[in-house]
Formats: sequence, structure tokens, C-alpha cells
Amino acid sequence: MGARPLIQFPILAAALLRLCCAAVVAIAAVAAAGAQPREVRAGAFVTSVSDIDASEGTFRIAFYAWFHDPAGRFELERDLYIVARSVTIAETTVEPSPDGGTYTFARIEAYADQEFDFRDFPFDRQRLTLRMEASENTDALRFAPDLEDSHVSEYLTLIGWRVEGMAIETAEHVYETNFGYWQGRGDAFAQLLLTVEVARVRSPVFIDDFLGFTFAFVVTALTFVVSCTELGLRVGMTTGSLFAAVTNLVRLDDAVGFKPAFGLVDRLAFLIFGAIVTSLVISLATHRLAKRGDPDRANRLDTALGLTNLGVYLALIAWTMRGAW
Repeated sequence: MGARPLIQFPILAAALLRLCCAAVVAIAAVAAAGAQPREVRAGAFVTSVSDIDASEGTFRIAFYAWFHDPAGRFELERDLYIVARSVTIAETTVEPSPDGGTYTFARIEAYADQEFDFRDFPFDRQRLTLRMEASENTDALRFAPDLEDSHVSEYLTLIGWRVEGMAIETAEHVYETNFGYWQGRGDAFAQLLLTVEVARVRSPVFIDDFLGFTFAFVVTALTFVVSCTELGLRVGMTTGSLFAAVTNLVRLDDAVGFKPAFGLVDRLAFLIFGAIVTSLVISLATHRLAKRGDPDRANRLDTALGLTNLGVYLALIAWTMRGAW
């Protein structure tokens, strides 16, 4: 009878060990389920925007950035990836914050890619956006934008552009690859989007950018003042209109630096060329009618068709320009 406790002791010890292990696993599971990603508060003060190059699809931006991590683990060059062609980080300082975390401050300059929208050129507005991405997924690290202290410098100026404001926002980016690693496909990563909004400076004279188009339309209108029997003069005036319109189109395309998508300039050119061609067709038709022996009737028809042609195209031009100015 005295040997039985010795026999049962290993069994009891094993049972207690299993219970301890189960408790540790349960506690770890609860801790993992309740773990929250650390949130780093980030802000920016933009000091410079330059080298806006539409043909290359790039721009350059310089700004001061700060990151407040209550957990005190944030390291700028380790935890942040700046999506740009080239990046320079300088004047980096790290100091403790009152809540026991860390405050990181640095000056950053980036040469970044940009998808420009020239549909309203030369009255276009652009949102120059720099993306900064966390090196850990959203289960571990998220950003919170410092909206109150993020601004653009009042001294920032751009030749040919007007700065209209800035924004700092957060987003998430999902990679559909694990980069050859055996896990992580489909992970989401927090992003900071630093955006500077700029608008192209406009001439105080509305027609300054479209002087050739305006001249072409006016000369086209004046062709209907000339008698339809003067076909040679009218064709010469139409040729001058066509030359002025083509010159204006080429000048504006050169200002962009490349041939953009079918935008405001192309729509206006299409309408101006349409008005010129239609007026030429009217001139040929009424001239033929005049040669048949009824010049008075031909001139009346020419005036009516000319006014209709000009009115229709002028309305279409106004509709095209409705949201540009």
C-alpha cells in the first residue's frame, strides 16, 4: 500500500505539466488575438516643389516629416519606404516623447513619378502625390495623419503654377505576391499619401492661349461678308484660318512637352477645323449656285448657312469651355 503514491506521482506530474502547457498556449492565443497594430502619428511640412516634368512624368518635392510612435520602436529608414525614383533623407533626429514613445524628425527630398491629367490643359490642375509605405503589414503598423500641423510653406512658389493647398491621407496597398517568400501573399501595407495641389497660372487675357484659334474663327466668319462669287478670295481667307489654327495647336502641344490624351485643346482644334471645313463647303456650294445664274439667291443662302454654321460651332465651343475657366 505504501508504494502506490510513488507509482502515481509521475502520472500526476505529467497531467499538471499538460495543464500548464495548455494554459500558456491559451494565454498566448488570447494575447495574440487582442494585440493591436501600433499606430504612428505622421505629419509633413512641404517647403519646395520643383522640376514638374510632364514629358518624363516626374516632379521633385522637399519637406520636413515627423513620426510619433507611442511604442518607441519607429526607425525612419527601417520602417518607411518612400515610393520614388530617388530619395534623400537628412537632418534626422530622434528624441523621447512625454508619453514614453519616440519623436522622429527628418528632412526628406524625393524625385517621384506622377501621372499627369492634361484633359483641361492649359487650364489644368494637378495633384502631385508622393507615397510613403510602412515596411510592416497593417497587422503590425498603421499610420495616423497629423492634419492639424501638416501644411505647405507660404513661401513656396512655382514658375507657371499656383499652389492651392496640400493634403496628407492614409491608404492601404495590397501586394499580390509574396516576393518569393513562403508566406505573406495578399498582405496589406499602410501608406501615407502626401499631396500638393497646383493649378497652372492663367493669362489675364482669356484668349491668350487660344489666339490662333480665335483668329481662325474670326477670319472664317469674315469669309461670309465676302460675296460667294469671290471664291478665290474666300479660299485664301480659309487657308489663312487653317494656318493660324494649326500653328496654335502645335504651340500648345509643344508647351505640354508631348502629345497628351484627347483633351480640351484637341476638342477645340477639332471644332475650329470643323468650322473652317464647313465654311469652305458652303462657299463651294453657293459659288456653284451663283454660277448657274442666280447670285442674289446664292448670297442669301450663303449668309443663312454661314450664320447657322458659326452659331452652331460657337455654341459647341462655349459648351466645351464651360468648365475650364
